[in-house]
Amino acid sequence: MMTKLLYILLIFPLMLLSQSISDDSLLKRAHAVMYDSPEETIKITKGLTKKTKSSEKTAHYYMLLSNAYIAKRDIDSSLYYINQTSNLINNSDIKIATKVRILNHIAVQYQQMELYDKALETLDRSQELCNQIPAGRYHRNYYWEFINIVRGMVYRAQSNPEMALEKFKSALKYYKTIPADKSLLANMSVIAYNIGNCYLDLKQFGPAEIYFNESTDYAKKAQSKSLESFAYKGMAEKFYLIHQYDKSLELLKKAEDLAIPVGDLTLKEGIYKLMSDNYLVLNDWQDYQTYNQKYQEVRQTKEASELKSLNRYINLHSDEISKKKEETSKRFGIYQIILVATSLILLLFLINLIKKTRQINKYQQEKISEFLNTDRETKI
Repeated sequence: MMTKLLYILLIFPLMLLSQSISDDSLLKRAHAVMYDSPEETIKITKGLTKKTKSSEKTAHYYMLLSNAYIAKRDIDSSLYYINQTSNLINNSDIKIATKVRILNHIAVQYQQMELYDKALETLDRSQELCNQIPAGRYHRNYYWEFINIVRGMVYRAQSNPEMALEKFKSALKYYKTIPADKSLLANMSVIAYNIGNCYLDLKQFGPAEIYFNESTDYAKKAQSKSLESFAYKGMAEKFYLIHQYDKSLELLKKAEDLAIPVGDLTLKEGIYKLMSDNYLVLNDWQDYQTYNQKYQEVRQTKEASELKSLNRYINLHSDEISKKKEETSKRFGIYQIILVATSLILLLFLINLIKKTRQINKYQQEKISEFLNTDRETKI
């Protein structure tokens, strides 16, 4: 569910990136169908990427592609486009606000891969850039709260729901002040869902139910089946924890129906796992086996995808280390050349100095000899 927070990165009117009405409409369409039809988003965005020569637009398109692949749970492809985006971050044509978005995007990817130290390190860099945006600007406030959301995800994953709640609530409070469209409503559904989960971690079931209901309302207004399914799953977990298994299963069946057309492996994994747990407690062995089998199949598929993405990350990290070693070797090579050249110059200088010294000594010896001879002749 937390991967849906990448959706927040796209809240801005991306249609402004395109000059033509057709591209404008296509981009809006790609943004709108990302969760229900990520393949369509990918197809549209790849077409737009081929047409543009703008580094700024390319960065936005790569981030949209990464989001669409995350919606498919194709983490490997998502990581590929994250890397493509990160290669643009030092481009002078890229605006500071876009660089902040790129870093936030990378931080979410690290969080998804459970590389929490890297995620927090990237968020620190993002926050430094965010501070360069003039105070009071919409972009600065918006991205600052997004940074809070990602920090909240990391803190919750590190079993610190109190700190996570502080970050999530700050973001939700801010987003409630922004004029709501479907994108914003979807984002607010995601945040409310995560707040509900934090309260579940704290065994505070009353507040958890309030925020899961809030998440459901936002999801319905956003017309997002996947987010509505997540909200029902969160509420079902609350009822499972207070031993109301029939109520939990009722909500899980709603969540399952909504998730059928959605290719979200994490969503389906959570639904099947919780359904099998409910059936196990109720001693319904047949249904337990059915949903436990579904859970295991989805889990294996998801783990294979995660392993593939981890291999890509390792390869990218190895390439980065190799580049740094190569740069270091080049610098060391230059230093060696300078050292050798300096040594040769010093050596030549010393040789020349020795020669001059010898010449002077020889001249002085000749003068001394000449003087002695003259003095001897005078005495005779």
